[in-house]
Amino acid sequence: MIVQKQHFVPQCYLKNFANKDKKLFVLDKIEASIYPSHIKNVAQERYFNDFPDSFLTEELRDKRKSQILEHSFSKAELRFGKFLKQIIDCLEEIEKNNLFDSLGVLDEEAKKNFSGFLAFQLVRTTRMRRQIVETFQSLDELKRKTEQALLNNNGNIQEDIFPFLEDSINSINFDDLIKVGIEEDSKIHHLSYISNTLDQGYDSEISKILSNHVWLFGVNSTSIPLWTSDNPIVIKQHDNFGTDLASHGVQVIYPISYKYILIMFESCFWHELKTYDGMSVSLSEKYVKEYNKLQMMQCYRQTYSIKEDFKLLIS
Repeated sequence: MIVQKQHFVPQCYLKNFANKDKKLFVLDKIEASIYPSHIKNVAQERYFNDFPDSFLTEELRDKRKSQILEHSFSKAELRFGKFLKQIIDCLEEIEKNNLFDSLGVLDEEAKKNFSGFLAFQLVRTTRMRRQIVETFQSLDELKRKTEQALLNNNGNIQEDIFPFLEDSINSINFDDLIKVGIEEDSKIHHLSYISNTLDQGYDSEISKILSNHVWLFGVNSTSIPLWTSDNPIVIKQHDNFGTDLASHGVQVIYPISYKYILIMFESCFWHELKTYDGMSVSLSEKYVKEYNKLQMMQCYRQTYSIKEDFKLLIS
């Protein structure tokens, strides 16, 4: 079967923010509108995970053969969905029996495994693809400026503009650099990056950073649901130390459902929390609103909620 609608946020995750009919509300900041939608129609794009035809052999240009990545991602999402359900079941048990201080949600091995799924989610979004496209656009701008300089300069342009560069087997060849494309090349680069991150699992650099953080699971007992978005893993920086995953004091935040959320604290600054690693805490309304606002601010285009009223909840 040819898959046209390809999700960059899996449906097995999105259903945790939807009603029993798998419908949720969408806040679209491009269209400036709020509307209901089925989870199959959000956080997806046609043929998002298909390599461009220019990258494929003649044999693989048949859509049924070119969707190897999409099928591979679907298998990973099946494992992720089962893992996610186990976490939610555990959090429901903790909340039901008030076991916040006595029962952990994940042990170290489970934490490592889950961090592999989180790394996969981080790199597969439209926001990440846009960042890669912008990098390629910058290279294209360099290409055009260099070509103009070549017209005005008969000397060795590499020596004139970049005299500090030395030949190295690890360096980018300058002639190759100015041939860089944009849309197709950036998509190929992004898909390769996603695939490599998935293959590496908890051995990827992103996964190692996340698993070294202190993990706390928040339980939302307020009347305000937690939101997610088309970029569900968001960053809360500490002071002005930056928004990298390993920045000093950073919090990396991932809503699991409209009732539960994972907050990963950079462990050096938040060392006093290490005793509680893997445990759960009750969330106040203040923090629910704060985490929702981060979803709305850091989404690429859309924020999702089980309830319609977005504006009132962040006031």
